[in-house]
Amino acid sequence: MVKRVWVQGPIAIDTVVYLEKFPTPGSFMNSIKTIERTGGTSANVALGLCTTGVETNFVGYLGNDDNGKKLREVLNKSQINSSIITEIDGPTSHALILVDEKAERTIISMTTPYLRELRMDNVPFATPDIVAFILWREEFLGDLQRAEESGCFTVVGASALADAQVKHAHLVLGSVSDIPSSVNPKDHLDRFDAIVLTDGLNGARYYSKEEELHQTAFEVQAVDATGAGDAFICGYLTGLANGLEATKCLLIAAQWAASSVQVNSSIPPAFDLVRKEWGIESAL
Repeated sequence: MVKRVWVQGPIAIDTVVYLEKFPTPGSFMNSIKTIERTGGTSANVALGLCTTGVETNFVGYLGNDDNGKKLREVLNKSQINSSIITEIDGPTSHALILVDEKAERTIISMTTPYLRELRMDNVPFATPDIVAFILWREEFLGDLQRAEESGCFTVVGASALADAQVKHAHLVLGSVSDIPSSVNPKDHLDRFDAIVLTDGLNGARYYSKEEELHQTAFEVQAVDATGAGDAFICGYLTGLANGLEATKCLLIAAQWAASSVQVNSSIPPAFDLVRKEWGIESAL
């Protein structure tokens, strides 16, 4: 049985500026082009995941401004099953993303502080739902505990590794860039059943008490790496929701990430495109 997924976290407007190279202090330069698009890690994951046929639900917040109206329309037009949105009296989250000609990016987040106040009190958790806290905050501890008590499979972002208040989650899923260099994932397998961390061109590693796996990153012509991590999470959650083993989850995740860096978008490409590129119809 394919599991239902709840994704909680931010949705934002991204302003993306393409440059020949990153600016140095005091410099002046012209951009190659500038675009505005939907962003926010959790929203990107939900918008990608829903294209797989997995029942996807998004829990987030929007400001009562024009950007909030634009993003609400994006959610309404998507294949997301339901969106539980809290409207705040303030601006919608915004991010400035600089991308150079090597497809490397620098992200300046202007996320409003309301993310810390986001709650899932009205979410009807049920076994065997997957509940994903992609961008971890300690304020989500109560929701995490309720999801676990409801028999859900819980997923937390990588920064939860450095949060000793998190006593248990089934899976840590995120990037090594989100944790201090002093943190050794293997030291935390008493709190988490499995840990999956991406590391850019070095691929991704899976840790559990039973095994350690490595998934290489596929070499492709990259134009924008902004959504690679979100696409990886989409792929892994897709495999997880379909009951696949870790090796297949990692493979689909790496394939989706490779597809994502070949397009100018924060939202992962639709899964049908990924299927065709990598021939993974038989994987699910």
